[in-house]
Parts: sequence; C-alpha cells; structure tokens
Amino acid sequence: MDIEVGFEQMVPAGMSIDAKEVARTGKSGKDLTVQYHIFVRGVSPHTLFKYIDWPVNADKPSIRLEGVSAGKDGLLTCAGRTPEQCGDPNKLDDPIEFTAVPMKGEPSRLGFISSNIKIGLVVVPDPVEADDRGCTLKAIRLTKAFDLAYISGTGYPPNTDVRYRVYSEMTSNFVIRSDGNGTIRVSVIPYPGKKKQGTAIVKIMDAKCSPEVSWEWGPI
Repeated sequence: MDIEVGFEQMVPAGMSIDAKEVARTGKSGKDLTVQYHIFVRGVSPHTLFKYIDWPVNADKPSIRLEGVSAGKDGLLTCAGRTPEQCGDPNKLDDPIEFTAVPMKGEPSRLGFISSNIKIGLVVVPDPVEADDRGCTLKAIRLTKAFDLAYISGTGYPPNTDVRYRVYSEMTSNFVIRSDGNGTIRVSVIPYPGKKKQGTAIVKIMDAKCSPEVSWEWGPI
C-alpha cells in the first residue's frame, strides 16, 4: 500500500503527469490490452528520463527504457536525435505507447527518473470502482491473487470517522479516519483464514453516501 500511495504522490511541485488512453482491445478480465500516451509537463526540453515500472508481483521496480524525452506538450517520446535518446533517427520524436495487459483492478505503476527529478503515476486500465452521491470507492489489486486490496475513496467529510463493512465468508465492520481532503485509504484482506478463493465486497456505511465495490480473489 505504501508503494501504491508513493507512486500516486510522486509529483514534484510545478510539474504534472497525465496518461491519455489511445487504444483498447479485448475484454475486461480476459484479453484486455490498453495503450497510453503519457505527458510530463514542467520539465526542461533537454531532460532525459529512465522509465521504470513496479508490477504487483515484483519485489522491486525494473528499468524498462532509458533516454526518454518530453516532447511537444510534454508527450513522452523516443526522440532519436542524439545517441543518448532512445529511438530511431529515421523516425524522430516517436511517441511511446505504454502498454498494459491488466487483470481486473490491477495497477500499472510508472515512474520517470532523471538526475534530479522523480515523477510517477498509477493507471488502472480495468478498474474496480463505484460512486454514490459524490463519494467514490476503488479497490486496487496489490497481489496477483487479489487477496490483498488497497481501498481508496474521495468525497467524504474531512477528518471524520467513516464506517465500512467487509463481506466475504465473514462480515466485519471497521472504521477509517478520512484525511483533511476527505480521502480514505486502507488495505483489506478478504479472508485472513484458510479459505483459498471467493468474492469480497466492501461497502461504505455512512449516512452521506454508501458506494460498494466487489471483486473475485484467489489463485490465477
């Protein structure tokens, strides 16, 4: 969960990073493939990045590509103009298609590192999410089996106890404190016993709103 939140908050002051979906094929939970263009704004045009990612089944991040440039409007490219830049001199400023082949609720955690900059983001191409009366609720897969989930939500009263219920083989009630922005974050283990698979449901039990998310967990 700390890794997930770290990527979400890895944006230096004066900079921004955004992902724009450019292609989607296949079906949710089956053969889905999604491609993104990523834009990093607020950096020098001469900045070169290493691109890293950190899959949920990995112990540490991996370097995927070096010599990435922020081109026009911050679009990340393989410019191919110098030996230090990735890409082909015959195909200058080629936009990079960042590709995900996700399971349901699986995050893609992307980071871009230069000599003095670290910036990152998380995209969830096949989300588990809901909203109700201005409140959102998301479940993000933190293990391949989805037997550990990161639950987050926005739109709750700031600095307030928010009640939620977890349904699996057992039903349990919990309370999480929202932060000053009305955001909640908590990890959930659907069934901390001997059961190997099942369906998990998390529901907010609040007078203001009550979004609910559910997911299947167990061996892949």
